[in-house]
Amino acid sequence: MIAPPAPGVFISYRRCDAGPYARLLQVRLGQFLPGTPVFMDLDSIEAGADFAEAIKAALESCRVLIALIGPRWLTVSDAEGRPRLHDPDDYVRFEIRTALAHRARVIPVLVDGVTMPHRHQLPDDLAKLARLNALQMSYDRYEYDESRLITIAQKTLAAEAAETTHWPPGSPPNPPAQPTTRARS
Repeated sequence: MIAPPAPGVFISYRRCDAGPYARLLQVRLGQFLPGTPVFMDLDSIEAGADFAEAIKAALESCRVLIALIGPRWLTVSDAEGRPRLHDPDDYVRFEIRTALAHRARVIPVLVDGVTMPHRHQLPDDLAKLARLNALQMSYDRYEYDESRLITIAQKTLAAEAAETTHWPPGSPPNPPAQPTTRARS
């Protein structure tokens, strides 16, 4: 039997918005969560691979999605001037929507003073994002903000590991206690 992939961390971001934060966070998560897969599109998808399928597979195995929301996250537009977030095929929207559907822990991280988007600014399939408690991340206090985020990721992954048992199919999760016998003396 092949073991399923270890639960990992997925970094969702817009390159033109929070790319440097994503890159630094990827390195630091790798240092603080050794052995935990950390998915970042640029490094995690091989040349020639189907981008959408690779993202979907990574999201299915991730327990934590970090959504880096920078100053342009809501307003980045496509070639016709429409906000990309309102395109159902936008990768950032797809990533967050999929993580919410798979019940991954989605952690909004507000970069450099950005405020949390309001419900009316988001597509319907991302409405829950507006209700999630967010963390701040800024240049001025990056180490503090990063440590808070890494602590939450560690706790979430540890809770996942504690919930996961490796019982064969059909076995009870809590086997009955074996009776003990004592020899009479």
